[in-house]
Amino acid sequence: MLQTLVTHLAWANRQLFGALREVDSFKSQNGADLIVRVLDHVQVVSRIFQAHLEGRAHGYESTQSAVLPTLEELDRASEAIDRWYVDIATSLQPEELSRPRDVRFTDGKVVSMSAATMIGHVLTHTIHHRGNVDAIMYQCGMPRRRDGLPEFLVSRASAT
Repeated sequence: MLQTLVTHLAWANRQLFGALREVDSFKSQNGADLIVRVLDHVQVVSRIFQAHLEGRAHGYESTQSAVLPTLEELDRASEAIDRWYVDIATSLQPEELSRPRDVRFTDGKVVSMSAATMIGHVLTHTIHHRGNVDAIMYQCGMPRRRDGLPEFLVSRASAT
């Protein structure tokens, strides 16, 4: 199930960035700055947990980049990190997924989390903020997309 959810996440993020690329003059749209800030936050948190899963320090002091990237940079970075999460969810053995590790948050707090819990956090965190972006897009009159799990499963079934 974890592999399916991570694969769905990657697919849904592609749907989101595809919809944003189709918005004429995105940078000048109401809500564009907020969308980029939200997507940057998602990207930073995903990288922080990537570092935790790799057993290395993440180097972030905040869950926001010091310099805000462009939508295009976020699009490329999202695709790369999503691919990494799909690969890691596929490659980790059950014992590795359940092994607890100490995780240090940007506020200095430390908690023990398994790899499966970390990946689950990245999943729910990203889904939550993708919903925020969807609400901003709706309020600003940008085109919406359908990227739920049922749409993902239908897209996979029709691709075979």
